[in-house]
Amino acid sequence: MNLMPLSDRSLNFIALAAANKNNANSCDLAIVEGHFDIDLLTECVNKIASTHPIMQSRVVKKGFRYYWQFDSRLYPEKLCFDWSEQYSGVEQWHAALRQFVIDNPIDPFEGSPVSFVCVKFKTYSALMFLSSHAASDARSGYILFEQLNALLAKQPIPNQDNSFCEDHLLFSRVTYKAMFKAGVRLTCELFKAKKEIPIKASGQWQIDYHDLGIEATESLLAWARKHRLSANVVLNYVFNRVLNNGKKYTMIETMSLRALSSRNLSSSYNNLILSFGSDIGGDSNWIQTYQSRLEALKSGDHVVHQAEQRLQSFSINLMPRRGLKLLVDSYKRLFLNGNVILSNLGKLEFDLTSIGKCKIIDIYNFSVPLPPAGLAIVVSTYQGRLRISYAHEGGDITSIKRAVECEIASLNE
Repeated sequence: MNLMPLSDRSLNFIALAAANKNNANSCDLAIVEGHFDIDLLTECVNKIASTHPIMQSRVVKKGFRYYWQFDSRLYPEKLCFDWSEQYSGVEQWHAALRQFVIDNPIDPFEGSPVSFVCVKFKTYSALMFLSSHAASDARSGYILFEQLNALLAKQPIPNQDNSFCEDHLLFSRVTYKAMFKAGVRLTCELFKAKKEIPIKASGQWQIDYHDLGIEATESLLAWARKHRLSANVVLNYVFNRVLNNGKKYTMIETMSLRALSSRNLSSSYNNLILSFGSDIGGDSNWIQTYQSRLEALKSGDHVVHQAEQRLQSFSINLMPRRGLKLLVDSYKRLFLNGNVILSNLGKLEFDLTSIGKCKIIDIYNFSVPLPPAGLAIVVSTYQGRLRISYAHEGGDITSIKRAVECEIASLNE
């Protein structure tokens, strides 16, 4: 029996899923011209899974710890649909694809944390990799598309995934000093005033996608160069103006840990993102302070956030699955009052122009809402176009989308 302890990051997403209607799906979606041989796609997905142990594992609880249990006979679920007669246009079809991600949560306790879906619509096909956030990060789905394209083109793919091993073999051990700092930071959070973003929950989950185009990307990057800032900083500046009128609030962000590993993780499929809280806005110098903090985070301060997740993982491992929702709800009340924005602001440029013989029309990446976020934002680019997905349960957010577009367009006026 091959058991691998869940990483602290994966444990946090397992707990979040329990408080999120048991849904912590992320989705990578490719829309292409043409159709595929379904038997060939199935064979390719199984070959890809055989190179990523995490895709052939399920979550189990043994004693006081959660594990990935590897099973060589376990493969991702494969689904195929033809929706050509169900929808009148591409926009309706695309909205139905997003709704499919919401309506079909991946349960990593029951089977593989990944499923593959192919949906035909007239002359188009949609290829979707749905993943539990406990297993995937912002790069994982792109790796799968790259490998799928290679197999369809009869090219070799990497056969070793270094991410399926214990964290101490990939990253530096969390020190007692970092644990102490993390404990102090969490204690301070108990008494910290929380700012609530005025997004009223309607109870109905939605994923809206907004393609802002090439001009938006150019405007954002020009302002970043002018002020010597990263694109992440500029985007948070925009969101702060739109959502909170420049006042101070906390945003949860993510960063990739791939480059910090002692082993090559460029072709690895696993949860390799670290979440951390950032104070946005509040005073005239917050942009410079925030930029400096991001730089410090990448050069070593991330270890304290790793320690925070380690402390959280202790309590998660002690809880049975049915008690995880209560644990997360308690954590929200203690540390994260009000709506917090979950923001993934990494560059997700995708280089492929086709998958097999089918030309790519577009690539998307989005997630279902995760607590404590009232709004989850994923920003990416494809062929230079800036796209933003808004996952939320707040009804109509047209005004927010329009405000973001206007703020980005007016950056250099």
